[in-house]
Amino acid sequence: MHTLTTEAYAKINLFLDVLDTRADGYHNIKSIMQQVSLCDKVTVTKIDAESGITVTCTDPDVPTDERNIVHKCATRFFEHFGITDRGIHIHIEKNIPSCGGLAGGSTDGAAVLKLLNELYDIHADRETLCEIGVKVGADVPFCVVGGTCICEGIGEILTPVKLPSLRYKVLISFPGEGISTPVAYKALDALPRPADHATIEDVLGSIAKGEPPREMYNAFELAVLPNHDKARLVKKIMLDSGAVSSMMSGSGSTIFGLFEDDIALDTAITSLSSAGFDSHVCAPVPAHN
Repeated sequence: MHTLTTEAYAKINLFLDVLDTRADGYHNIKSIMQQVSLCDKVTVTKIDAESGITVTCTDPDVPTDERNIVHKCATRFFEHFGITDRGIHIHIEKNIPSCGGLAGGSTDGAAVLKLLNELYDIHADRETLCEIGVKVGADVPFCVVGGTCICEGIGEILTPVKLPSLRYKVLISFPGEGISTPVAYKALDALPRPADHATIEDVLGSIAKGEPPREMYNAFELAVLPNHDKARLVKKIMLDSGAVSSMMSGSGSTIFGLFEDDIALDTAITSLSSAGFDSHVCAPVPAHN
């Protein structure tokens, strides 16, 4: 096999609390991450070694040089296993919005790690791929593992959550306002935190029963939503249309809503479209091997 392709799934945060700042400058977090069926498609092809690592993407705004996470993940993979035959071409069919809080870059990087593991017949375990991936991005380990996880540390300490079939649909809408994660962290650090908000136990209790959590929490909403009118409007439309709950994912500005009722879901899609916003209907993705 000289070419392999896989789907790279987006993630949402059903809960996200930002804790203390670490000595290395990163923040400790506590989160529930859930993969959803909105996905990119990533293809890796072996080419002449002299060509090195090349990247193409259907989104012209995504960098295709050493700045791209897939390039960084491939480089780390080759370094970790001492591989000198580094001629590969990576193609990304982009569907996940960039800089939207959905781990679009991280999930592509995780996909490349898994494809290279198979293409080069390495047979590294998942823990090793996570160890390589976290050196590139904090969300990469979760994207390697997938499903639903409690994520701690900078996101690399993962506790998979075994769930029944989740009886709700996820509507995702990107308002078109990309958010820089470092800027969002800086803004959040300057704000007081509310003492009273939904807890991780509240959210886990709901999803353990297959139900959409009616109360969620994302600390980044405090820093991002007041300054982003479109994101606030998208959230309002989802709630007014009958979403059980709605929240921003990650550091934003993508908004998602959880729906039990198809009529409410259709109403939200129509209302968002009328306001000029695209949306994607997704389902939670269970853990994969």
